[in-house]
Amino acid sequence: MSEFYWVWAFISAFWTTVVVQCAKPVNWDQCSRVNDWLVPWVRDTMDMQKNGAYYSERKILQQSDGLGNLDAGQALSRGTFRD
Repeated sequence: MSEFYWVWAFISAFWTTVVVQCAKPVNWDQCSRVNDWLVPWVRDTMDMQKNGAYYSERKILQQSDGLGNLDAGQALSRGTFRD
């Protein structure tokens, strides 16, 4: 049962966050633009499944000198790391 707990947690969080909130008329305008929120979420989920959570943040921290400064040889494009 515990191996399926994450499925139940995801479904209940999705229900309370998306379904219930999108049922309110005040939110219909935001919820109707599915391509603005669902497509990026699917991509982020696939990246997280492939590389693990906080992959880009870990890479940036590994490249820094410990004081928040990136090494001179390591460049970031548009603020995020992609390899």
